[in-house]
Amino acid sequence: MRQEHHILILTADYGEGHHQVSKVLKQSFVHHGYNQVEIVDLFREAYPVLNKLIRCLYRQSQYAASLGIPYYGWSYYLTNRLPLKGRIAAWMNSLGGVRLMKIILQYKPDVIIYTFPFGSLPIRDDVSAIRPRTAVVITDFDVHLRWLFSRPDHYFVAASDVKERLVRQGVPESYIAVTGIPVRESFHDAAVIGSGKATDENVILLMANVCGTLRSLMKLIGKLLILSNVRIQVICGRQEGWRRKLAEVWADDARVYVFGFTDQLHVLMKSACCIVTKAGGVTLSETIQAGVPIFILKPFLGQEKENALYLQRRGAAVVSFTIHDLILQIQTMISSESMKQSMRNGLLSARQDAAADHIVRHLFPEASS
Repeated sequence: MRQEHHILILTADYGEGHHQVSKVLKQSFVHHGYNQVEIVDLFREAYPVLNKLIRCLYRQSQYAASLGIPYYGWSYYLTNRLPLKGRIAAWMNSLGGVRLMKIILQYKPDVIIYTFPFGSLPIRDDVSAIRPRTAVVITDFDVHLRWLFSRPDHYFVAASDVKERLVRQGVPESYIAVTGIPVRESFHDAAVIGSGKATDENVILLMANVCGTLRSLMKLIGKLLILSNVRIQVICGRQEGWRRKLAEVWADDARVYVFGFTDQLHVLMKSACCIVTKAGGVTLSETIQAGVPIFILKPFLGQEKENALYLQRRGAAVVSFTIHDLILQIQTMISSESMKQSMRNGLLSARQDAAADHIVRHLFPEASS
């Protein structure tokens, strides 16, 4: 009979990607027969008031960037230059430590998995006696130094390039496994790579959050409609005010369909010729799995810009810094079979299958039996 293991997944609610990866991992553990899995939002538990403030600042950061105040990007690059053994790094490393100590004593996990860059485990005799193995799942195609703070036993990364960067930072190669970023199974099922599917109409999937303001989004939609033989599906997510306004403006135009929050994004991807999206690591991984050509507009400073530039170098995405350039690049892709094939090849080279299952089997080799 297989030994029962207790697994703790630590995450944070700054963007949906970290939580999404945590849920996918939990589902995979349960699928393999490991049912004692807890997901904990550490900062929400440790600092509920401060966490709400930080979440608010995070949500407003794209709008601030559109006004020329990219404070999130500034903080990203500033903290990425901190010495790992400096005082500021030590302070950041301690955040949430007291609460984490209580959580460890409560759950007594065999393994702790970080899907957000937290600090290292607290040092105390009663914790050291039950010290679990630790693992970090890096949810981007870039490596911020904060991912190194936890000093884990295992790193799970999106690509071999990420592994090489960790090795250059002094992480032993044996600690690192290239698994890809865990994504929902529905995006694996939506894969159309290499299908050669032909269509008489080009459906452009547009994620509303690529624009910091509704005005910019409306301008982008108007410019896309200049292209011949296109339909645009706009995903507004939780921006209900934007959804209502866009639905009103384009109520009489059958070429534009506006969605609010949907859990059917993988279905919409099946018929899309391309997607215009932000460059979050999880969103990009889902799109790569579905095999949809990726266009990124004015990537957000920080990990999103690094993600975007990395995938552009791999040929898996096209990055534009103006709406004008974006329109030209989409137009070229629609009319060029060679560009479509090149982007398909880039997507295939960036694709990693069954990331969550690979992580489970790496941590618990008996899961393969």
